[in-house]
Amino acid sequence: MKYFLATRPYVVSASLVPFTVGALLGLRNAHFSWILYFLGAISLMFIHLGSNSANDYFDYKHGIDRPGTFGSSGSRLLMNGKITLKAEKYVVITCFVVAVVFGIAVILLSTPYILIFGLLGIAGGYFYTADPVNLKYHGLSVPTIFVMYGLLITTGGYYLMTRTVSPDALILSVVIGFPVTNIVLSNEIRDSANDRQVGIKSVTILFGDVAGAWLYFAMFLFQFILLFYMILIQKISLLGLLSLGQIPTGHMLEPVKQPMAYSILQIQ
Repeated sequence: MKYFLATRPYVVSASLVPFTVGALLGLRNAHFSWILYFLGAISLMFIHLGSNSANDYFDYKHGIDRPGTFGSSGSRLLMNGKITLKAEKYVVITCFVVAVVFGIAVILLSTPYILIFGLLGIAGGYFYTADPVNLKYHGLSVPTIFVMYGLLITTGGYYLMTRTVSPDALILSVVIGFPVTNIVLSNEIRDSANDRQVGIKSVTILFGDVAGAWLYFAMFLFQFILLFYMILIQKISLLGLLSLGQIPTGHMLEPVKQPMAYSILQIQ
């Protein structure tokens, strides 16, 4: 059970939702295959789980996650001594191997070009914290998450069904990418003190917590502008308004409240 929890399965919806949206957009255009959807979803899920485990592995190995910190990657199993670094490594390998197996099946039943999406997904997830790239440690976590969990996965789901990429798929990928990216951005604001101590050059370290808070607000606002636009031109139904339920409240806004309030006071 602990090896399963090491993959952080409770956040896998962050990849399955944009993939499903992209695939269902293909259905709207009369292109959909349940077999390709399920095979693609399983492969994607294991890419995500492997990426989660790889992030925990390298964050712990590099001394980012350690006793006394929140644990930037999230599972905290390594920090609490409930799983060894070697075991975490095997979890990473297992997840990526399973992803590749299902990915091969997807390629055989669809098009070899879908391999591009899969390889970019594995590379982005692994090198998010892995040497020698360390995207997260060099101020690239926010753009990487936006590209991965917005543009890449949504358009990938659409491409798998239609063999093409449309402007509608790209716009929806932005709508989905912004809230997922804001989760990472709010964590960076929360962890800025620890990141500064260990030498991570996050967006908030490079540009400040205030800039990070305003970027959070801008992405939050722009996602709904695009959503309303898609509803007005009848590309998606009024059911899209259900996404208003994701408006952050209470503890979800805690990381951005203080820097935004500070900047407003400075303006006044």
